[in-house]
Amino acid sequence: MFWFVENLTKQSLKTGLLPWDFKTTENITEQMRKDKPARQRWYQTPSTEHYFYTSLEPANPNMRPGKDNPVRAIHGFTADYDVRIPRERVFEAIAAMRFKPQWVERSLGGNVRLMWILPRPIYTDSNEFTTFLLDKAIKWLDLELLPALDAGAFVTPGRLLCNGGEWEKTDLPQIPESEVQAFFYGCGKSYRFKSTDATLIPLDVVETELKKLYPSMNWPSDFTPESQGPTFWIPESTSPMSAILKPEGFITFSAHANKPFYNWTDILGGEFVRKFAVETISKATTDIWWDQKKFWRKKSNGYASAESAEITNYLKVNCKISVKPGNDGNSPMENALNHIYNVNDIIGAAPFVMQPTGIIHYMGKRILNTYVNRVMKPYEGEVENWGDGFTFLAVWLDSIFDPAKQLQHFLAWLKYFYVSALNDKPLPGQNIFLMGGVGVGKTLLNRVVIGLMMGSFVDAASHLIAGAMFNSEMYETPLWCVDDETAGESETSRSNFQAMLKKTTANNTFKYHKKFEIPVMIDWAGRAVCTSNLDFVSSRLMGSMDNSSMDKTCLFRCSSGSKIEFPEREQLIEIIKRELPYFLKWLLKWEPPAEIKKNPRYGYDSYHDPALLDQANQGGRSNPFKEVLVESLVEYFEQHPEATEWSGTGTKVIRLMMSNPLNEMVMRSVRMEQSNRYLEQIQREGLLPVTVGTGEFKERVWIFARPQRKAAIDNSSPTQ
Repeated sequence: MFWFVENLTKQSLKTGLLPWDFKTTENITEQMRKDKPARQRWYQTPSTEHYFYTSLEPANPNMRPGKDNPVRAIHGFTADYDVRIPRERVFEAIAAMRFKPQWVERSLGGNVRLMWILPRPIYTDSNEFTTFLLDKAIKWLDLELLPALDAGAFVTPGRLLCNGGEWEKTDLPQIPESEVQAFFYGCGKSYRFKSTDATLIPLDVVETELKKLYPSMNWPSDFTPESQGPTFWIPESTSPMSAILKPEGFITFSAHANKPFYNWTDILGGEFVRKFAVETISKATTDIWWDQKKFWRKKSNGYASAESAEITNYLKVNCKISVKPGNDGNSPMENALNHIYNVNDIIGAAPFVMQPTGIIHYMGKRILNTYVNRVMKPYEGEVENWGDGFTFLAVWLDSIFDPAKQLQHFLAWLKYFYVSALNDKPLPGQNIFLMGGVGVGKTLLNRVVIGLMMGSFVDAASHLIAGAMFNSEMYETPLWCVDDETAGESETSRSNFQAMLKKTTANNTFKYHKKFEIPVMIDWAGRAVCTSNLDFVSSRLMGSMDNSSMDKTCLFRCSSGSKIEFPEREQLIEIIKRELPYFLKWLLKWEPPAEIKKNPRYGYDSYHDPALLDQANQGGRSNPFKEVLVESLVEYFEQHPEATEWSGTGTKVIRLMMSNPLNEMVMRSVRMEQSNRYLEQIQREGLLPVTVGTGEFKERVWIFARPQRKAAIDNSSPTQ
């Protein structure tokens, strides 16, 4: 039950003498009792003759437990407390404990120890399982009812305790054997044992073979992991529920078992397991792929590329694939690699966001989807009303938009985006602009709220503006974030940006190119969310909203100033993380009102704040040209009241505009090809009544109808 050494320099254990029966012959002075470093030096002195004990039985009971001599059984528990505790307080705590200790010991330093003697040992088989059991016993025995528990010492299998020589028997009953069994059962059920033969066999195959070897075996339930039944392979065992089925073997707490875990080799025999091990090649090569350049292997955080040396090491060390040649001259390792080369071949690997990870077929080709980021899961309970569980988010969202009615449109856009990702069914949707004053939380809403919901985000400015060649980070997340200060100052960069935005919505096919890897065509149906201030310089980010971009873009106007007080950033982030699952549960149940029309292509019709829409059109590249054109048409129709339209080629348009000497200086800077592009842009905007015809020589003719009133071509709008 107890093993001991005379001092901590000795490695050989003795047994037979119980701790409370030991009588010290050493002269332990009061000074030594008070001086912990002096005591520890005394512990390590070879001439010391004392009693350092443990109730943990090692596999070799003649040697101290350690890394090479694991614990095989626990005969008792001893909890050490690192403070002096009055006897009255100790017994108050004992009275509150469900299971009472049998002994109270005072250490040489005067601190308290409590000892429980088990009615029968708990077999452990390894130091790892021992540590796991000891850690679970802290709560099971209510050890923290007293202060300063030395938990580190309690869970360390090789720790020996110095006999304090002062023992008090409590005369309290031992833990009932049924309770010990229940504790062991609970621990064994949650612990993952490691099979020494590293062979996993399907349980239906195991059950069939067991019935052949043990005809009397009668498992009382479905033969599934964690199910409980008899220890049938030990003839002396009679308990009907003493074993737990695991994928690797059986855990048993039968009194007749000499260890807690039996693997399939122990029970089915080595020959059966060896034969079955032939199938390990196919199992080992599962989720290993070859793209003609690199291997890809599934790891704990998703798929990662690997060189040949890494894969060979993985197959050898983790999968136990032998490199020794067989009768045919080929080793199992070579056969495994050949299987990967010829069966597990792919054209490439890339992230297909919002789709299940693994092999997918795209454009008739097999590709490995390496996407790992997942959306935040909603709260599992019920959320009935707006703001239930997300008070801050509700107040903030109610205040961020101006006018407030935009919130419903934003929530419809957000729900469609989130649900498509939650269901692993990516669907295209509009890009959005959030434009408002400083400090209202536009960027916070974009990067933190939407970013957390969707699993990640990336700052997309450099790619959307410059079109970087290696763009892997862009397509590894469904959310692209852009701030107005990152969108570039030049007209060219803004044009590139606006063209890319249209492309991301209208076209979901892109080339994914990561450095040193094979480029792959992928499907990407994410969103770009752009934040900007309300001034004209910042709003140039939008570009003009013409009939090719209106349905692909939403314009939301935020408040000009914050209407709530935000907490400190660290606290704010924690609030958002805590409240978001409740908000998501509400969002899933919420249905947009009838006035928000569904759109078969993008979920819901796009929304454009009128003032922002005007501002976008006023900030377009063609706007100065349009201003001159409008004034020229107004003058023409005033001078020709009978005319219902004006028509002419691009050249005649320029002549019309230059007919007023005041416009001549402006028009000198406009080249012919520019004027045509501006006219095309004006037609696309749809704000002027213009159509196109064909002249006698197949030239393009621009036809402007007389407006009903001058205000119809007045494009003024106040800046917010």
